[in-house]
Amino acid sequence: MTGRPVIEVAHLDKEFCLGELHRGRWAALARRLAGRPAEAGAVLKALDDVGFAVAEGEVFGIIGANGAGKSTLLKVLAGITDPSSGQAVLRGRIASLLEVGTGFHPELTGRENVFLNGTLLGLRQREIREEYDRIVDFAGLEKFMDTPVKRYSSGMQVRLAFAVAAHLRPEILLIDEVLAVGDVAFQRKCLGAMKDVAGGGRTVLFVSHNMAAVSSLCHRTLMLRQGRVAALGPTDEVIQTYIHSTEGVHARDEQGFVALHERKPLFAHSPLLLRAARLVDERELPVSSARTGEPLRVDVRVEGLDRFPSAVVGLTVRSVFDQKIFHFNTAMAGGFGSTARHAREIVRLEIPELPLMAGAYSLDLLVFEPGVRLLDRVDGAAPFDVIESDLYGNGYRGEAREGLIAVQGECRIAGEEAGA
Repeated sequence: MTGRPVIEVAHLDKEFCLGELHRGRWAALARRLAGRPAEAGAVLKALDDVGFAVAEGEVFGIIGANGAGKSTLLKVLAGITDPSSGQAVLRGRIASLLEVGTGFHPELTGRENVFLNGTLLGLRQREIREEYDRIVDFAGLEKFMDTPVKRYSSGMQVRLAFAVAAHLRPEILLIDEVLAVGDVAFQRKCLGAMKDVAGGGRTVLFVSHNMAAVSSLCHRTLMLRQGRVAALGPTDEVIQTYIHSTEGVHARDEQGFVALHERKPLFAHSPLLLRAARLVDERELPVSSARTGEPLRVDVRVEGLDRFPSAVVGLTVRSVFDQKIFHFNTAMAGGFGSTARHAREIVRLEIPELPLMAGAYSLDLLVFEPGVRLLDRVDGAAPFDVIESDLYGNGYRGEAREGLIAVQGECRIAGEEAGA
């Protein structure tokens, strides 16, 4: 980290008492009046010894599973709730988007709320008027600015709130998962605006489950697990740590198969056809990784597929950002022809040359009747890693940030430019 820290957090704790708060207070009072010791209530430690620093102009990511303490941390930084112990120092004017409608008075119009928020940020009326047209244009709410905010949809409220926060020049911008409410086009606009905000020397703390957005925006990221700092450092490294920490431990049987998770049938009386899966190497041994440019072999244990002779078994590979990269199925490979089908069988899907850059990926598995219906599906059935290899035969290995697909091609001097 370079630059002057505008956010410094040290030994931050936040505890919440569980149970019925008001009943607990009356019970505690009754025990004190009776001269009996108070009972200790259950306590949830939402933040536990959290510490980090953020430089001026930095876009800093915060990730973690649900309940990890991300939103609680932002509420402490925004001054909405006090820490139980420790300290958080923020140097600068703060704007926060922590939930839909934050900072808006429902009875006031959109126009009135813009001026109210600007005033709360310490701006003069003249400064707010200078930005007003840009705010309205960004939010795309020209027709609704004289309508009370209570009549806005959640998406409209988010659009206006973000436009206000991005254009009224806060020095620190705190953003929770609230952007997920907006549509795709507006999310792209918000991501671009956050880059502009950071480029102008302002600081952004960005909480999101969208790993692609975190990766594209943030140079450094903090990962929380059960209220504690689990990882802190370059964003791509922290994202890899997060992905692997959420995979869990899958028990394998004697053949190396991992049982696929329980799920509801897709339609009434539909069987669960997909039972287990494994990745294997050229020696038929189970593995959890493959190499760029080498074969990817996936064995799928299925039951009852003999009842659906036209069914196709397929796999979809996804990135850690949940991007669908490619799909492959048995129909693409020509199907099984006249091969006899069985009540229980193992279907192998093999891609001779895996075209993926090094990184973490996952497999979705599915069975469907082409043009008719989806019979069974398991998302995230098998997480796996792709390991770099000397694909090009010249020592160049490439990096995942160059793209997810590894392609091979040729280069040559096509000729000499005249006058060169």
